Amino acid sequence: MPRKLIWVIACIFGSVAALIPGKSRRIFRINEKHIIRPCGLEVRLSHVYRYVISGIIDFINLNYRSDDEFRQVVEIQGEEHMQVALSLGRGVIAITAHYSAWELIPRAVLLLGHKIGIVTRELAHRGTSEYFNNLRARCGTVLIDRGSGIARLMRVLRDNTAVGILIDQDTMGVESDFVDFMGLPARTPVGPSQLALRFGIPVLTLHISRGKDGKYTLVIDEPLDLSEYEGDKGYIKLTADLTGRIEEWVHEDPEQWVWIHERWARRPGFAPGLR
Repeated sequence: MPRKLIWVIACIFGSVAALIPGKSRRIFRINEKHIIRPCGLEVRLSHVYRYVISGIIDFINLNYRSDDEFRQVVEIQGEEHMQVALSLGRGVIAITAHYSAWELIPRAVLLLGHKIGIVTRELAHRGTSEYFNNLRARCGTVLIDRGSGIARLMRVLRDNTAVGILIDQDTMGVESDFVDFMGLPARTPVGPSQLALRFGIPVLTLHISRGKDGKYTLVIDEPLDLSEYEGDKGYIKLTADLTGRIEEWVHEDPEQWVWIHERWARRPGFAPGLR
């Protein structure tokens, strides 16, 4: 499928999806009321769907394209930061978010000559989950099921692999704490920060975004200095700083982030979620 057609399809389906009443639309309206407007952002639900749909279709489409064709669509900035982090031989915890076509990130890192793994979870529909996991593994991405425990993750890291983890959602069943995100406390996974500080594993952030020309840019940031996070609650500060970087991406182009998730549903002190 030509990529220009993919964008046209995403625009059409995004506009239609935004008109359909349902849970996602209700969540967006809540986030619009409490987060988007107070932050002075301009976000249209149809555009949020547009980026999600185009990102998924691009991921599927590019999986059947050559490496050269992939490189023509995805540009990488900051590749030296990944090289420096991996030179220590301890692997890398690569923090990212549900932003733009995030599924394209693993292959882009693989094409730099590095090993890449991602922490995944089983989707509600088993067939869909298997389909996407097969796509992810086609190019050599190591899949780490979230329920497999720390031992599996540590084995992959010891093989000097960059492991991608998304921390921008309130994930059930994982250790989390509240840190500020977009002006309000948001329950955020703290496991990656605890792991990094306990074993001295380099941590960096990276994200991909779609430009007006239809191409994507993957930006790899410098590794964080873990010596700044010493102490019993250092992992909370590290999680907050990682979340702060995600907030910067959202402010850069808010419509490329997934606003249809109940990010602030659970509140500190068992207070009611946003309504």
